Parts: sequence; C-alpha cells; structure tokens
Amino acid sequence: MIVEKCNGLSVQILPVLEDNYIFLIEDLRTGALAVVDPTEASPVLDVLEGRRVDLILNTHHHWDHVSGNTEIKRKTGARVIGPAAEVDDIPGIDRGVIGGDTVALGEHIALVIDVPGNTSGHIAFWFKEAGLLFSGDTIFHLGCGRVQEAMPAQMWTSIDKIRKLPPETLIYSSHEYAADNARFALTIEPDNAALLKQIARIEDKRQAGMPTVPSTLATELAANPFLRVDRASIRSRLGCMESANWEVFAKLRRMKDAFRELKNL
Repeated sequence: MIVEKCNGLSVQILPVLEDNYIFLIEDLRTGALAVVDPTEASPVLDVLEGRRVDLILNTHHHWDHVSGNTEIKRKTGARVIGPAAEVDDIPGIDRGVIGGDTVALGEHIALVIDVPGNTSGHIAFWFKEAGLLFSGDTIFHLGCGRVQEAMPAQMWTSIDKIRKLPPETLIYSSHEYAADNARFALTIEPDNAALLKQIARIEDKRQAGMPTVPSTLATELAANPFLRVDRASIRSRLGCMESANWEVFAKLRRMKDAFRELKNL
C-alpha cells in the first residue's frame, strides 16, 4: 500500500489482481473517504479496519472496476457514484453523473469529465484544486485504453480533453501497464529523450515493487505517443502527415493492438 499526500487529499494505492489499482482518497481535514474503482472488497475493507466510507467512485462499468461495490457499500454505508450512461451495469449505484456534474468529498470538489472510448459512458474524476485526475481506463502512463464501446474519434476527443488540463495534474490510472506501454512507445519515438527518461524511471519503480502511477500530465504530453499525435515526428513515422488527429490516433491504437497481440503469441 502506497500513500501520497497532495494539497489536502491523501491517496492510498492498493494493488490488486495482476495489474489493477484501487485508490482510497481521504480529505485530510474532514476525514471524508472515497474508494475509486474497487476491483474487489476485501483489500479495501482490510485497510479500512471498520472505518466509514462516504463514496465509491466508478469510472466505468467493467467488472474489474465495480465488483467490490456491493460489499463495501453494505459494510461501510458508502454511496456509489458512476456514469449515468452505465447505471444498469454498475452494482449498487446511487447516483449517475455526467460531464459537468460535481461530486463533493469533504471540502474537495471533483468535476466529472465525460471520456467515452474504452466504454461508451466512461467518466473521469478531476479534483481541480488538489490537482488530481482519476482517469480509469482512458489514459495510462505512456498509453491509453483500448477503444471497445465507442469510435476512435470519440476516444481521441476524450484524450484531447485530458490534454487541456493543467500540466502539473497528477494522473491516477487504474492499471499498471507502464512497462508494456513503454516498449510500444519506443517503437514510435525511439529518440524521444523524455520517453527514455521515463523508461529508466519505470524500470527502477518496478524493480522496487512500486507502482508507476501517478504520472503528471506534463510527462504524458512529453512521452506518451497517444497524447502526441499532432507531432510531426509521429505523423511522419506513421505516414499520416495530412491526416486529422483522430485518424492518426486510430492508426496508432490499431498498431498498439497488433503489438499487444504479437507479444502474447
């Protein structure tokens, strides 16, 4: 369990399954507590040791982000908040939210951002004042989520929304995919100094058994190819100099899917 403090909030990172992360967010002044994307209940309940949970925040409906909802809610009294477009698929949901809605955790406010792509109703939670984004499966360190329930153009629009947040924003993504993402990114920008720096950081973190999240948006803008599809170096390598950004993104995502399948052969 890793605990980080940032501008009045603390974030505990709980690694579960092979590569999932559950996040516990606490308002340090009021003690208000939220759980983000609980894959399962027992690791959360073990850490809490009987403490009350105010909120469960779900970014989307996939089983590995919601399976702990019901038990945590029953044992802690938490209210479940998730995307309004996916309420039928989220166990125990009390409130469906859409982009522009806000969620209060103690004295902190999270803005809901619509980021469809990985799922059709995917959302992210942005604690603007604290500078924290919980991105679910939209973007990862040096990568992005698979486009599963929407179109590539929609996914690109979602990523572009995130690109416009303050560069110092800390991004808490829900999976540990950094090492694999780095291998793919290196095939796209082998001479990117910022990427090479992140690869060394990732190796150090993983050898120490530490998560690679959070990363900053500034880091992703410098090293994550999926946020850099407007760069000439990437467009030239992909043969897409005159293409729209979403078209470059779509080609890059197809290449990553093929890279992933080849790695698993």
